[in-house]
Amino acid sequence: MRRTVCGHEIQWFIFFIIKKKNSMKSLLILTPRFPYPVIGGDRLRIYQVCKVLSKTYRLTLLSLCETKEELAMPIPSDGVFSSVERVYLPRWRSLINCLFTLPSSVPLQVAYYFSKEFSKRAVKLMETHDGVLAHLIRTAYAVENARGFKFLEMTDAISLNYRRVIEAKSSTHDIRNAIYKVEASRVRRYEELVVDKFDMSFLVSDIDKAFLFSESPEKAQKVKVCSNGVDLSCLNYHFNKDSGDIIFIGNMASLQNYDAAFFMASEILPLVNKRFPHVRLRLIGRIPQDKKLELEKFINVDVTGEVHIISLAAKGGAVGVCPLRLGAGVQNKVLEYMALGLPVVTTTLGFEGFAAVPGKDLIVQDDVILFANAIVDIIANRDDSEKMAINARKYVEREHSWDSILSPMCQVIDTTIKSKVDKILT
Repeated sequence: MRRTVCGHEIQWFIFFIIKKKNSMKSLLILTPRFPYPVIGGDRLRIYQVCKVLSKTYRLTLLSLCETKEELAMPIPSDGVFSSVERVYLPRWRSLINCLFTLPSSVPLQVAYYFSKEFSKRAVKLMETHDGVLAHLIRTAYAVENARGFKFLEMTDAISLNYRRVIEAKSSTHDIRNAIYKVEASRVRRYEELVVDKFDMSFLVSDIDKAFLFSESPEKAQKVKVCSNGVDLSCLNYHFNKDSGDIIFIGNMASLQNYDAAFFMASEILPLVNKRFPHVRLRLIGRIPQDKKLELEKFINVDVTGEVHIISLAAKGGAVGVCPLRLGAGVQNKVLEYMALGLPVVTTTLGFEGFAAVPGKDLIVQDDVILFANAIVDIIANRDDSEKMAINARKYVEREHSWDSILSPMCQVIDTTIKSKVDKILT
């Protein structure tokens, strides 16, 4: 029996048929931050997602911008986006949003990025696109109740990250720790509910998915895991046969990365320096000035700061470290170390989401002394370390190229749109 087709379905079906006449389908991309320059984990992931999707779809970017500089920033001629629109959301407005949201159950994570103008424009643009991909729960609100084909790139289970921060004991915790206590339950509830508003959502790790949806199999079916990848064309393999610096890469404006850097500089590096007094720790990545000064107080620590070419900043390194004690998701820094030819020492937390083999592709240690000893062994035994570096490079080439990692996402988007249209016809 043929079912009755309602008005809005007819509207979307007619639009789809018209779009089919075009050579390429179109997707609207929503981001809470302008993705250029491509620096930092969240920007890197959504940029690479878009880069892969642009091979199949004509992409329109609608992005929030916190500064007027971002509003005026030139768009690189990389061919990723066919059209770019920006909405200004100054920081003072975001803070007011959070203040008014405190008495409610809405996550501050969402309230901070709330913009009526952004939401209105997103819904309007959806009328001329085959679907929309919202980046993070920060932009989900804009289209969660809109008609059309909708996908959510969640990346990490943010509530898992918050829970780990709350439970951890770290000397580097600041006011954000108190905010996380307020946020944790709000964010988890929102993450669990929001997937029902989208056709499919994406996370980077099975651990994140299990944390949120292990007791909700119906919701879990609407969530697919697509790990992080690495752009091997920008990260040339080069193993340093001599002893060299310890490399740490990360955005140290985040509590998780700053905690890891502080832990490395204060507790692990002194143990390494007992064996190798001249080995230095090189900290690479965005960092606030006060945090930079704090870390530079430690002996043998160099704070490089934000860089545009990671391979150059890491040149001369002997080992890459990920002493993560807080956080969630797949760590880009570990992928970058492996691609560059830096043997890796990581904690269990930094190993989450990887199928690499400990002892063969990298070293996994949580104990401070064992972590330091692993670094010492890598620096001292360069022949064995080179074998590990070669294995690691092969691993990322095999398992973490962006095209292969994101192929399931592209397939889901294609089949979801097609299957929904087929349903309208039957």
